[in-house]
Amino acid sequence: MCVILPFARQRFTPMDMVAWKSILADRRRRGLWQRMERSSTRERDWILVWLPGLKDPSLRLERDVQGTYRLSFHDGQGWFQFRQGPEIIDCLAHVEPTDRLHPAARRAD
Repeated sequence: MCVILPFARQRFTPMDMVAWKSILADRRRRGLWQRMERSSTRERDWILVWLPGLKDPSLRLERDVQGTYRLSFHDGQGWFQFRQGPEIIDCLAHVEPTDRLHPAARRAD
């Protein structure tokens, strides 16, 4: 007998991780990113990215229980979401944050 367990929607899939590595790995190789760390809870899965010379993470890629992907940056005062979508590529296609004052930029919780 075979039991199939559904993949948790709040977790990055193996293909998500392939996309993450193939699209953004060169930033680490070029020294643009200091380190990356992945964490998971029952509500979300996220990857934090530290930029060189900073003690706190500057970027956060996450997937929540609805399967929504979000990319946020930390400006020293709080997290600001600048990309969101149902696919990881919605966040990884452009990793430069929009202007904080632009209406599309929203404060992330």
